[in-house]
Amino acid sequence: MRALTFQTATLMLLSWPVHSETLSCAGSKVTVTALRAHDARLACDAAAHAKTLFESCNIPAITRPLRISVVEDLKPNCFGQYHCGEDRIELLAPPAMQARLSPDSAYAELSNDAFFKSIAVHELTHSALDDMPCPFKACLVAHEYIAYVMQAMSLSPEVQRQFVKGVDLERKVSRDELNPFIYFMAPDLFARKAWLHFSQRDDPCGFVGQIVDGAVLLDYERFE
Repeated sequence: MRALTFQTATLMLLSWPVHSETLSCAGSKVTVTALRAHDARLACDAAAHAKTLFESCNIPAITRPLRISVVEDLKPNCFGQYHCGEDRIELLAPPAMQARLSPDSAYAELSNDAFFKSIAVHELTHSALDDMPCPFKACLVAHEYIAYVMQAMSLSPEVQRQFVKGVDLERKVSRDELNPFIYFMAPDLFARKAWLHFSQRDDPCGFVGQIVDGAVLLDYERFE
């Protein structure tokens, strides 16, 4: 009888629903829903860091309520996703991110938590740029350029140096190298080029401000 009771209790525990918890990030309108409190705190830390980076680099503050969901799965080759016009971000949980990260990735040396927070900053940047002017159907390059720059800025100086290890730092990166083809085919290469191009500006954050204001275009009209 006791064995049967124990077995029943075990089955009940295994089938017991797992509940997500929602955390409101202090000093912002960002809320995070996650299965693990640790992941929610990491996302809030990233939101606080992003706020500081945005203030220092001419990126508008996130003023609308924003929901972040830490999930166990996303579409292939995706670590995070900002849903345009919905004020909603999905982020893979840190262990799931690490499982997808290639050993050859520019971010391979980062810890699970550090990589997770850098992806959060990337997606938070997309949220901040949701209303950025664009004369074309889409301004993919401009959005990804700034998002990757903010992601790199969120890393420590030591990791930033590792990020561009083996790259010729003396060679100037032209705007033509910042294009959708490279972004889709080799996103890590695009990220490195974006960071180097940004770093080579006389006034890097001033340049970002010009993109945000629509004074500088990184995209071209595409005819389909």
